[in-house]
Amino acid sequence: MAIAFGLALVSLGAIVWCTVAARPVAGPARPESSAAPNPWVAAAARADPLAAWARRATTEVLVTSAGSGDLEPVPEGRIDPRQRQVKVTVVHRLRMDTDDTLVESLRRGSGFPGTLRQVTDAVFGAVRVGGPGLAPTTRLAPVLTSDSSTTTAKFTVTLLRQLEMESLLTLDFARPNAFPLIVTSRSIAVRPGEWTVLRIEGITPDREEEDRLEFGVGAYPVSMALAPDSFGFPDVVVADDFSWATALGVLTAVGLVVFLLRSLGQGWWQRLPNRELVVGLALAAPALLIPLFAKDWSPVAYVILFVAVPLLALRHAGRMLPTSPPWDTRDLLVVTGLGVLVGLGMLSWSWLHGQLPGQALVAGGVVAAVAAAGSAVAFSVDLGVRPVIVRLAALSAEAAVGLLALALWLRALLDGVYPPDSIRLVLALGWAMIPVAAVAVATKQWRRGAVAVAVLASLLVQGWPTEWLDAGSWSLDVPQPDVPTIGSLVLDPIVRGVLGLLLLGFVMLVLRLRRLGGGPAAIDNPVAESTMIAVLMVLYITPGGSTTLADIDVPLPLLAITSLVAWATARWLLTGPRLVLTEPATQEEHRLLIRAALHTRLLHVSEQELYRIGRGRLGAGELSMADFDRHRHALETALREHGRHPETAFATAAGCPPWLNGVHAFTVSLLLSLPFAIVYGLPEGVDLTSFVFDSRYLVTLPAFGFLFGYFYPRIRGTQPMTKALHLTAAALLTELSGYLSTLVEPDIGAVDKAQVVGIVVGQVMMVCIGLGLFWEWRIMHLAGEPWARVRNLRSIRSLAAPTLALVLAAGTTAATSAAGQTVDRILKGDQVTSAPR
Repeated sequence: MAIAFGLALVSLGAIVWCTVAARPVAGPARPESSAAPNPWVAAAARADPLAAWARRATTEVLVTSAGSGDLEPVPEGRIDPRQRQVKVTVVHRLRMDTDDTLVESLRRGSGFPGTLRQVTDAVFGAVRVGGPGLAPTTRLAPVLTSDSSTTTAKFTVTLLRQLEMESLLTLDFARPNAFPLIVTSRSIAVRPGEWTVLRIEGITPDREEEDRLEFGVGAYPVSMALAPDSFGFPDVVVADDFSWATALGVLTAVGLVVFLLRSLGQGWWQRLPNRELVVGLALAAPALLIPLFAKDWSPVAYVILFVAVPLLALRHAGRMLPTSPPWDTRDLLVVTGLGVLVGLGMLSWSWLHGQLPGQALVAGGVVAAVAAAGSAVAFSVDLGVRPVIVRLAALSAEAAVGLLALALWLRALLDGVYPPDSIRLVLALGWAMIPVAAVAVATKQWRRGAVAVAVLASLLVQGWPTEWLDAGSWSLDVPQPDVPTIGSLVLDPIVRGVLGLLLLGFVMLVLRLRRLGGGPAAIDNPVAESTMIAVLMVLYITPGGSTTLADIDVPLPLLAITSLVAWATARWLLTGPRLVLTEPATQEEHRLLIRAALHTRLLHVSEQELYRIGRGRLGAGELSMADFDRHRHALETALREHGRHPETAFATAAGCPPWLNGVHAFTVSLLLSLPFAIVYGLPEGVDLTSFVFDSRYLVTLPAFGFLFGYFYPRIRGTQPMTKALHLTAAALLTELSGYLSTLVEPDIGAVDKAQVVGIVVGQVMMVCIGLGLFWEWRIMHLAGEPWARVRNLRSIRSLAAPTLALVLAAGTTAATSAAGQTVDRILKGDQVTSAPR
């Protein structure tokens, strides 16, 4: 025991020595400017100081509407036809003596075109135009004109802006940034065109006309604002105290909360651990808002989300599961081995950046690992079991290396210079405990595969592999990294963690449907119905803006009307007239019911055929009345005998559990929806959560298909195709409700609106009618009967439904190929996700 404790102290001492001997790492060197030096500033410094008084600088600003030719370089979908597209053309002219040193410098074009901006800003000062830019600022090559005594240089700059109809256009003329000054005075002329100068600051005009404003200015800034001629400002702005967006948002939030509570069921609330979990999460939720109000207290929110909530989830899982996790020594070896791999990355960083010399690092690591392994051997040698001794030795050595890497990481953290993504890695591993516990509770068992998937998912929640493997992610800390955003929502680790929790909650709802859908009782289970409606409402939630909370612009999901319509249409589908059904318990019972229904259908068709041909044959004398009555009585007797087997057999679950039916319907609907991805574009995102959120349009209609399959016996209708038509009405109303505000927009043309409606209708009809046809085939396939017995492909009437679907799909394809920027913007929405760093 003395030897064992002594070796343990040696291992710990090696780790402590390495940590104490580690030096602070120098911060990253600031990148040197790659821009070429301004040639005119150097030339002006060499010129005669009196030459600046002889130069004359003029600037002319022309404001016009941007034409189609001007907007060609603008990325597709960025132009909003409901706003103004403005073109601002700035023409600078500098008049100099022919022997001026700047003329020769300009002719050499040192650094052009890279230094064009520097030249114009140094001589004339930068011209800034307010409003979002449609395209980068462009600069033409300078034009020189000379005579016997003077030379004039002309610089042309073009800027494109997009403004709201009532917005003002601001022009800011900055002071020249050259020292010494290249020119002592400037003359500026503004031609507003369809705009009117509303206010000016810092100048007295030399010439003031309706279509031209001229003024002289020195080395100081000037600003002005222009108002559109076609817009009048009201004397009194009537504030609308009632907001439909807010009202719908509150109503949707209340409805969603109600369905979420109902989806848990009364039995869930009766368990004490569940109530404790709800209380713990309710106490933790307000703390996550701390970064919005007090930046200095943000670490508290990080501790709660990445430490307290994972521990709460693990405690809840430990109390809910009947058995402890089945982890053994082999599992510990694998986990610590992975920890060693991560630790080697940190040790490599420590060596590369001089935190600790290589020899000292290797010596300290080897001593710590060997001493820890020897200590483990000394502790376990009395057991006499060689495999156990070897495993404990390996486990101790791995733990020592991992502890050394952790100690050096903490030292780098205290010194303020550390691998940038190392903190995100630690936070992701801590957050991974939440899905591990959630999946364990949902499946009622601990699984190694679930742990691996949860860790991988948590890493993807914090960023894509391209972001994790960025060249600068594991070098030196970046003082101000470019953090991706969604709109105005900055995706820092805590925001990504909260969004990941929301995504996890949605996954838990789907897993709950899986657990409830194992038996036919789920079809009439109100808990399953509430869960399904909650899933639909979540899929149709759309962020619509932001609100101001404590002087902070906070993005909020102003819940779209589509979520409410999805709720209403789902209820409409599930609350229709109920048929008296005989649900088959097995596939054999389903086969017998289908055969009986086919027999009944055959008798009905035979009776109709008897009346159809009997009229002609009776009149021609080919059939006697006695024979006709005999055939009729025989058919009626057969119908009375088989009347207890109506065709409602096609409205049953076919002996399959609801979850299996739902998965089949979802898969078919998804396959039918995938071709329409060319209309909406492929989903994008900077991490797993934003990618899943952006791909909702691919699963909203398949979610209706899942509802169709899961609750198939309750869907309105008696046959697969009639049920599919009711599903079409519900899905079409829900999908079109998302474009309601756009379709009533007067600034959008009727052709664009018709294209949008055609694309949505085509997609819904294609998915729903295709699902109905598949379901008809599936019912017959499960019964072992050919599909041709219910749908004759040689009959025009039988082909009406698929023909309609194909025609609409072809029309949708044509509309897609003809869709312009307006239609693309309506269908895809504004692109608000920035690229990752």
